[in-house]
Amino acid sequence: MVEILAIIRPQKLAATKKKLIETGYPGFTCHRAMGRGKKPVAFLLADGTSVRTNLVGKRVLNIMVPDEAEDEVVKAIIDVNSTGNPGDGKIFVAPIEKSYRVRTRTLDNEV
Repeated sequence: MVEILAIIRPQKLAATKKKLIETGYPGFTCHRAMGRGKKPVAFLLADGTSVRTNLVGKRVLNIMVPDEAEDEVVKAIIDVNSTGNPGDGKIFVAPIEKSYRVRTRTLDNEV
């Protein structure tokens, strides 16, 4: 089993959720986050003014999937979130050694 941690734009969350459901992996945890990449971000306001900021709103998704589903789920996230512009996001993949089901207090081999 692997954990896929995806940092995406907030406005892409609904489309990402839909794609994960279509892919067959609808279960995930999501939370709001603030952050940035290597450089400060410049925003163009409606009045044409440019504003630089150090932190931008993002969504972080934690998705646990079987090893064999890793490539399919990562591809699905990239397909939905890639605009070709800085700030599209980042995906991290880490192995999960064990998981436990809290309700039954047992080792859980399912995702």
